[in-house]
Amino acid sequence: MKSFLFTVDDNIRCFENLTNNSYGSIFEHPYLGMYKRLHEKYGLKIQLNLFFENDSFCLSDMTDRYKDEWQASSDWLKLSFHSKLENVKPYEFSGYDEVYGDCQSVHREIVRFASASALGKTTTLHYCRTTADGIRALKDCGVEGLLGLYGNADAPRTSYQSTETECEAIRRGDIVFSDDIAFAGIDVILNSHSVENILKKLEALTSRELIKVMIHEQYFYPDYPRYQENFEEKLATTFEFLTQLGYNSTFFEEHI
Repeated sequence: MKSFLFTVDDNIRCFENLTNNSYGSIFEHPYLGMYKRLHEKYGLKIQLNLFFENDSFCLSDMTDRYKDEWQASSDWLKLSFHSKLENVKPYEFSGYDEVYGDCQSVHREIVRFASASALGKTTTLHYCRTTADGIRALKDCGVEGLLGLYGNADAPRTSYQSTETECEAIRRGDIVFSDDIAFAGIDVILNSHSVENILKKLEALTSRELIKVMIHEQYFYPDYPRYQENFEEKLATTFEFLTQLGYNSTFFEEHI
């Protein structure tokens, strides 16, 4: 069955907003409300990958007053670890203890404020790099799959500890299993392209059974320096295109 994955990196701001405001529902927040609309229209499943903190907030301060709603929505809305904070290549040289501690900190807070059922079994590590010990730490935290950036044949990239043979298979669209973790490549970063280029890139991928797309939270907000006014348009265009071709929205963990 043809499927697509949708993940969102760098999430922290919506959790700060939920904590500091008196919303009656998480979906009164415009960012999360957008995802609910897209879920209702396209059957969209969404995984938000979370920072633990930013300059003014950390997840240990996140309110738990919406826990029942997170839990009730966990069949289509998952949360997972991304990084402690915004930091270029944060885990490229990190040992086991740092990665394990940061991942556990995020997982623990997700379970506290959103329930165990909302905790995703896969993630994308910030900048997609870590050591072999870091991979082992993620596995010991319960991570079963990692999405990364592998480029393509014309512009190859590497992620995590994947060998070149594994990278080549991932660039072709395969899921590669290594040391009990599944690895796959993100095909399109939606905030990096115009709507027209997104459609061109998706069209080139339609021979694949599984297409992986993602975006970053910060581009949603008007006060972000690189704000994208057409954030929702990019998402709706992507999901309309894919669902019209018979692709169904899934979580990465459903393919493991």
